[in-house]
Amino acid sequence: MLMAVIMTAAFAAPLFAVEKKIFRDARNFARAEIVKIERSEPDENNPYNVDVNVHLKILDGEHKGESHLVTFGGDDNMPKDMFYRAGDVVFVGVLAAGGTEGIDYIHIYDVDNSAGIIFFGVLLLAAILLVGRIRGIMSILAFVATVFLIFYILIPMTLKGHSPLPVAVGICIAAIIITIPIILGFRKKTLAAIAGASSGILIATLLALTAGWIMRLTGIVTNEMMTVFYASVTDIDLRGLALSSIIIAALGAIMDVCISIASAAEEIFNVDPEISFGRAFKSVITVSSDMLGATLNTLLFAYVGTSLPLVLLIALKMEPGIPISMVLNYNPVLSELVKSAVGCIGMFLSMPATAIICIRLHGAGARSAHRSAAG
Repeated sequence: MLMAVIMTAAFAAPLFAVEKKIFRDARNFARAEIVKIERSEPDENNPYNVDVNVHLKILDGEHKGESHLVTFGGDDNMPKDMFYRAGDVVFVGVLAAGGTEGIDYIHIYDVDNSAGIIFFGVLLLAAILLVGRIRGIMSILAFVATVFLIFYILIPMTLKGHSPLPVAVGICIAAIIITIPIILGFRKKTLAAIAGASSGILIATLLALTAGWIMRLTGIVTNEMMTVFYASVTDIDLRGLALSSIIIAALGAIMDVCISIASAAEEIFNVDPEISFGRAFKSVITVSSDMLGATLNTLLFAYVGTSLPLVLLIALKMEPGIPISMVLNYNPVLSELVKSAVGCIGMFLSMPATAIICIRLHGAGARSAHRSAAG
């Protein structure tokens, strides 16, 4: 009851936000090749004060074949390999001034790494199909379904001003209902995994709402979210967006453990169909405990690996006189800590829920009671 009241209060936010007036320039985006880079030092006393002239040749779009010059002036203290190199193909934004004046402004974006993306995408697909075969194909379909729900439902609705939190919860449960049957097929363990994962998402939602109320808005909203807020044409609900990211981050781990627990419980009943509820539950929890340690290590290494610059930033902030509490309350650090805590708690509590549901579906409790009555 308490959970229903809390979630109802949270979801009662305005569905539409106030539209903002934002200036937008009419840039044409294209690819360009860096033909040559020239560097000069106008100030001999300051080796970091340089002018860099980048010669571009537009490869596609309305200005295909044209050559242009982009100049970077000022301090040049970037890491050695971070700047562009001759021969790179980059994305550019071309702003035309109109009339006969030609191009007014060119902005250089990132290097075109499409070939690398395609290479690793094909390699990943081949590895999945080689090892997983039919299950691998099903996993790809499940992944595509989840991506579709996020990018074609959650993101457009959020950008239109809908409160993202209820949409995110609904999409997570929809992803569970779609994904798990694709991976496991239509069996008893599938229903148990769906019910257990859904309960885990609801638990994670309650924890995320609690975190949102306990902590100030600045504690869970990252710089990227602030950028989205200023760039959007509507007033996006930042608190709802932050809580939604916490819930979606927990989805993968929760589904993973629930599928594993449901599969383990079914295997126990395949070996001993007459096992009692107590023995079955104890066996599943033993498997869960072993899985818990492995999953914690997986989450820890994944977190450290993807957030290594943030870990280094924490180390840099650990100067004499700075308390550890100040480092932990640094917004990017605090946001990741909340995500990790909510995801882990939701994952842990979904384990026994999945085990109980799966055991009940296999009728262990009924058989145990029947044997006791017969005795």
